[in-house]
Amino acid sequence: MRHRALLLVGVAILTLLPLTVSGCWVACGCLLTPDPNWTAAPLNAQEAASAAAKFGAGTGTLPTDLVASLMYASDAHPYYVVSGPTSRGVVDARGGLVLEWVVVDSLPDSSDVVVSTPDAQNRAATYLSDRGWSTDSMNPATTLRPGGGVTTYVVTWAGQGFDAPGMSVLVNPSSGAVFAFVDDRWSVPLTAPSIGAAAASKLALAASSTAGLVVLSANLHFDLGQPIWNVSLGSADTIGSAPPTHGAVLTVDAVTGATTVGESY
Repeated sequence: MRHRALLLVGVAILTLLPLTVSGCWVACGCLLTPDPNWTAAPLNAQEAASAAAKFGAGTGTLPTDLVASLMYASDAHPYYVVSGPTSRGVVDARGGLVLEWVVVDSLPDSSDVVVSTPDAQNRAATYLSDRGWSTDSMNPATTLRPGGGVTTYVVTWAGQGFDAPGMSVLVNPSSGAVFAFVDDRWSVPLTAPSIGAAAASKLALAASSTAGLVVLSANLHFDLGQPIWNVSLGSADTIGSAPPTHGAVLTVDAVTGATTVGESY
């Protein structure tokens, strides 16, 4: 009896410990409120990139060529910003949890809505399930958000307690692809981009006062702040590596579509 009692106490203690699978909290199919007092040994860059890759893959193929850079929030908490050819992410440097993940190639580029709301919810739930989360007995709130000439499905599961922050999964209404995940339960304010490169380029061309320009490049700037596109425009007669005779460099807010001309020549 004494051994059995000790075993039951051990099980009770284990159920109170935070468990992670592929960088996700797992606990009986419900959303946990993060313990602000729980800390783990700091990750190095390789470990952060590995955690992001596992989360990004879900049950699929691991993304490759990820690079992790250490950054600090305003409260001095360390995070890794992970970048790859087609992916971006934010990883908590102390616990290894993936707090944000973005698939850049799947960002919306139009306002077309082909996917229904129930279908978007199912795709979002499957995305979380593939990463160790359960949404059983939880009702998601789904909104169709316009902005910058595109539309986005935002599917949100609330955390514990009334109006508590939870997790959001963003779905492309045109393709049905899940393109972003954000864990809103932590203190760092994270904002996922929702405007693709083609849409950002179109906005930059419309905002330029110089006629006849073409897009030379569009690069997503992604860190702990607001994501933006840096769009470089040049004269259409530019050939090969020859410098353009005139052009402009603009920034496009990757959420709202607000455009600013940074340089014109």
